[in-house]
Amino acid sequence: MGKDILIVHGDKGGVGKSTYAGLAIDYQIQKGDGEVVVVEGDKKIDDVSRRYQGVSGVTGMIVDLARPDFSEEAILGLFEEIERRGGNHIVINLPSGGSSTIDAQAEIVIPTIRSLGYEVYVAWLIGADEDSVTLAEESAMCREADKKIAVLNEKEGNPEKFPWYQSGFRKEWLESGGLEGVLPCLTERVAIKVRKIPGRYSDLERSPELVIVEKASVSRWVRKAWEMAVAPLYAAGVEGLSNGGVVSPDHNPPRRKNGR
Repeated sequence: MGKDILIVHGDKGGVGKSTYAGLAIDYQIQKGDGEVVVVEGDKKIDDVSRRYQGVSGVTGMIVDLARPDFSEEAILGLFEEIERRGGNHIVINLPSGGSSTIDAQAEIVIPTIRSLGYEVYVAWLIGADEDSVTLAEESAMCREADKKIAVLNEKEGNPEKFPWYQSGFRKEWLESGGLEGVLPCLTERVAIKVRKIPGRYSDLERSPELVIVEKASVSRWVRKAWEMAVAPLYAAGVEGLSNGGVVSPDHNPPRRKNGR
């Protein structure tokens, strides 16, 4: 059984980090591969830790990682707590501006994660602007990760029209073993309700707060999100990932990738 720490990154707010972190937690619970520890990196917006509070198989902690002025102190506190708690799968949901804390301390973070026996996974959430590309290119965590995936958020528009697709860095990312996936869009009417209902996304198909058609919509969204954006990162041997690590935005199932 492997051990991994997934850093859900993207540096900017509103690109889908919290949504992706929740879907990754759900995916690990579904696999039944040991307890999942969720680290909420923003004490002011602890949406992921609140959603999974009391959920079986998940423990949570809040560590303030929005502290560029005390980045080393924040990182020391985080990994002291991780070492104390342990766990097979850890998901760190970074706040906006997380690079100024975690990337700034990459020389401590990377060797610490590996010394604790974990692999370093990074999910970089891509928005429909140039900044997402520039920040990914500058991220030390992206450079040093054992596995990484660039996740294009369909909520921001057609992923194929994002600057990411035209960037030279995309080619470099894929050639270096990086993966690429798409986070499908959930209809806003349903998304508003989902944000208010705590618990696993994959359990919402039984929620009395959703009507039947909304439950079907959420169920399809979770299945597609796992297939297109989460499973490729975790599934080294799962059928499907080739295509240079690309998961097509036309919702085709992912294919097997050679290499990592």
